[in-house]
This record gives sequence, C-alpha cells and structure tokens, in this order.
Amino acid sequence: MTTKAEFLQEHPLFQELDEEHIDALAKITDEIQYENGAMVAFQGDVADSLYIVKSGRLYAETRQDDIENNSYVVDTQNYLVGDCFSDEWLFEPNVHPANIKAKSYQDTPAVVLIINGSNFVRFLIQYPEALPMLAPEEEEVDGEMVVVGGLSPVAFAAAQKLFAKAKRRHTVISILPDELVEYSARRSRFYLLVQIFFPVLALLIIPTLFFMFFGSQPADSFIYRFRFSVPIGVTIVLLIIVLFQALDWSNDYFVITNKRVVHREFDLRTFRVDIKTARIDQVQSVEIAKPTFISNLLNFGTARITTASAFGTIFFDNIDKPIEVKETLDRQSKLVKTLDASKEQSMLRETFSNHFAVEQQYEAIGERATELPPVKPVHQDGLRRRLQRRYFWRVEEEDVIIYRKHFIVLIIESIIPIGLALLGLLVTFVLVRFFDFTLRQLLPALIFVYSIDILWLIWRVEDWRNDMFQLTDRLIIDIDRKPFGFGESRKQALLSNIQNVNAYTPGLIHTIFNYGNVEIETAGAESNLVFENIPYPSVIQSDIFAQLENMLDEQRRRQRGSRHKEYALLLDVYKQTVEQDRIPDRTPGEVPPL
Repeated sequence: MTTKAEFLQEHPLFQELDEEHIDALAKITDEIQYENGAMVAFQGDVADSLYIVKSGRLYAETRQDDIENNSYVVDTQNYLVGDCFSDEWLFEPNVHPANIKAKSYQDTPAVVLIINGSNFVRFLIQYPEALPMLAPEEEEVDGEMVVVGGLSPVAFAAAQKLFAKAKRRHTVISILPDELVEYSARRSRFYLLVQIFFPVLALLIIPTLFFMFFGSQPADSFIYRFRFSVPIGVTIVLLIIVLFQALDWSNDYFVITNKRVVHREFDLRTFRVDIKTARIDQVQSVEIAKPTFISNLLNFGTARITTASAFGTIFFDNIDKPIEVKETLDRQSKLVKTLDASKEQSMLRETFSNHFAVEQQYEAIGERATELPPVKPVHQDGLRRRLQRRYFWRVEEEDVIIYRKHFIVLIIESIIPIGLALLGLLVTFVLVRFFDFTLRQLLPALIFVYSIDILWLIWRVEDWRNDMFQLTDRLIIDIDRKPFGFGESRKQALLSNIQNVNAYTPGLIHTIFNYGNVEIETAGAESNLVFENIPYPSVIQSDIFAQLENMLDEQRRRQRGSRHKEYALLLDVYKQTVEQDRIPDRTPGEVPPL
C-alpha cells in the first residue's frame, strides 16, 4: 500500500517538492479512513484544512433552504482518488460549502489525507524555499489554461500575501504571522497633485518673473546684482515645499487585513507617526464621501469607518476608489461573522457527540499529524543568552514577552557621566601638560572621581535595564524597578479590559531611530498604561493585538463550551423524560360533542 509520503510526492500539488520537504509534510498530514456513508464534513462547519482523496471516493451535497425552511439539494459532486479540496483554505479559513460523505469505491474504503492550514503555514515558515516549488503550473487544454501542478492561483496568491515583504518585523506596519493584507493604499495621486498644483505653478512662473524684473534693471544698479540669487532662492524654497508635500503624502498608509483596520499617519511638520487600529469585528459601519465635483470626477474620496473601539472613527481619507474599502470591509466582516457562527456550530456538534458518547465512524491510519509549534526566536545558550535576556529590547519567553526602552534612551541618560569622564581626561591632560603635575600626584583624585563616575554610569545602565514592560496571556504590566533593590513600582491591567492600543512616535529623533510610545487604553478603574520610548512601537502594538485576539478566542471558546454543555444536559434530561413518558401533551385533544 502506498505510504503518505509516496502519495504526496506523486500528487500534482507537491510533485516539485524535495524529499526532505515531502518527509516533513507527511509528518503534519493525517491519514483518516472513513466508514461507508460517514460524514467527512458538514456544510457550514469551519474549513481550515486541505482534503486529498487517497482511496475510495467522497460525495458532496450542497443544500439550501427555501422560504418555508424546506431543505433541498442544489448541487452535487464526486471526488475520486487524487482529487482535493480546497487548497486556499490552507491560508484563508472559510466554511464548508457542502455536506461531504465518504463512499467506498470498488470495495475500497474511503481514505482521506488532511493537512491543517496553520500547520502548513508553519511548515512553509520552516522551509521557505518550498513556496516557489508550489507555484501553479498551467497547460492549455481545449483552448483553456488548466492548472496541472502546484497550488491553485488563488491559494498561491494568498500564500504570497502571507509571506510578502510587508511582513518583516521592522516595516512601517507590523503584520501578524497569520495576517493577510486584503487592502493597502496611500492617498490618491490626484490628492497629491492638488496639494502641489499651486507650488508647482509658482515654481514655473515666479522665478521667471523675478529674473525678468531684475534683468530689466540698469546693469549698474544695486537691484541688478540680485538677478540670479533671488530667482534661485525662490526656486529652492518652492522646491522644498513641493518635496515636503510629496514626502508627507508618501508616508501615510491605509491597510485592511483579515483581522483589523490600520491607519498610519505621518506628520512631517512634527515628525510624529500615529498608528490607529481596530479589529474587524469592531467595525460598525462604513460611509463613503466624495464631496466635490473634482473628487467625483477623479473617483477619490474618504471612507469613514465607525468602530466600537476607543478611537470611534478611523478615516481613510483622500484615497482612490474609496468604495473598495467598503467592499473589502463588508466582505471581511461577513466572513468573520460566518466563521464565528461556523465555530459555534462545530463546537456544539462536538459537545453533543462527547456528551452522548456518539461512536465515531472513522479512524486514523498510522501516527496522527504532528502539531508544529509557533515559530519563535532561537535563543543562544550561555553568556550570549544571558546578555540577550538582560539587555535586548524584546525578549520572548514561554509565557511572557519582555520589552525595554530603546538603547538611545540609555545613551541620552548617560551623557552626564560619560561627559564628566571625558572632561576628567581633558583636565588631567591640561594639568600634566601645562602645570607640571604628574600622573602619580593626580592618581588618588582620579581614582576617587572615576569610581564615583563609574558607579553613576552603572546606576544609569541598571536603571534603564530594570524599566520593563511585560505582556502575558492575561496581563500587561509596566514595571519601574530601582537598581540594586532600592524600590519598585508596578502597574498592570487585564488584557480583557483593553479598549484600544495606540502606537506613535512623537518627534524627529524618535522617527529617525524608530522608537516611541504605545498607549493602552483600559476600561474600569484602571488608568491607561503607556509604554514609553519603546523600539518599533508598531511591532509591540501588533504583539498586544495578537495576545488580545488569542485571549478573546479562548474566552469565547470557554463560554461556548459551558453553554453547549448546558444545552446537551437539557437535551439529555428531555430525552430521559420522553423515554419515561412523563411529558403531558401540549396540544389540546379533540373537543367532545355536546
């Protein structure tokens, strides 16, 4: 019998992968054998895996309800050996569009290979060179291009979005590992043209007029001397204005992912960067405004996104085709609600199956798939590991992420002791060089002064190192600890109380070195927390957002599980009562004649 690895190697999806890749892929693939007629998937359940028929066949039946809630079949499909569905679910979870049953074929039971999407993404993270090998291969068949190998174009496009350059940690917008960018834009080029129209017009006219005016003056006059300098000066000023507008325009971003809405605003006047974000499920409405004739003619305007977050409203202003923002958010909001209902349905079915001990109609062949852990930074052992833990700006451990202030903050705070040390060297040189002092005479004073200075510097370093911000799966903590045990203050908030997270860089130096503040707005009696002078504030904002998402998912799962158990218990009691014939008729019987 063909093994998992052999079957995967021969399958058109993976035929270009190396042997090492196939072996790793086989370890994360489940091989499941189903009884004849067993349900493989229910219509409306969460679809986040790839299914490949290894033997037997599968029968898919899509049902639909009419106005009177009568269910009828609208589409059917058979899946034979080698057929698969649906590779885009590996990267973009959705819902099963049909009920899928296992059928034996020529006395061969149905065996299905199942690859979980999150596991497959982690596989590609471990083997990034495998992704190009999965590119679609198309051939012309009967005048049409047909995919004969690799992923489908839709799935491959989703994979490329997932592993795009925009996902690097230190880009202007930090994208989460499982986040897909669905929409990305800057402000409209027409908006830029409007902003620079008059400066460019002035650039074309005013220097020429000045040159003509000064050139028309007598050659021996005082004004004539400025015939070149004034036009050149005016030209430089106008060019600076045009360049300023272009730079200000080019550093603003509007992004919609499958999880959230992000607006990054860069103000070149103050060199401040603000990053506002809201979860997709917080979006309440989207309004499109194209208030002027020009904006209607050129099809650019503003999308006003009303959210349930503390920001209230996020503006995607002066963008091309603002209707695309509404369409994208409507599509993503609908998908989020659909997936939420699908998870409810799946968990309810699982709870009832467990409660009533429903016998499973399938069994695993061989070892179950290995669950790959999330990719985390590789920490070195020994001295390097200890130095990383004590001085790196971001240290990720098992249950906590630790952040420290930017290293430039330590440099600024250490200017005085470092300056005094340099001043001491200068004074020593002057005394020895010009006043006939010897180093032997100055040595006691130098030892005393530099001992105090070194202690001062050590205090500064330890004070910087001990100011930490921590993020756990339950709490967010601001720790201000004095060096050598001289005191500590701690401020914390529950993740469940976070209303919004705002990241910003407040000035020029902060923008150049990419550090700033992360403000966490909380509900209840707790005051807001501010992570000050943190490197890469957008990365930390995304970390908090990811932890918040995980916490909310776990919270919803527990609530659903508890509620579903109550449903199952209620149904069990009802079933027992019916079996004991203890429930009276609720419908009145026939009225006897008078």
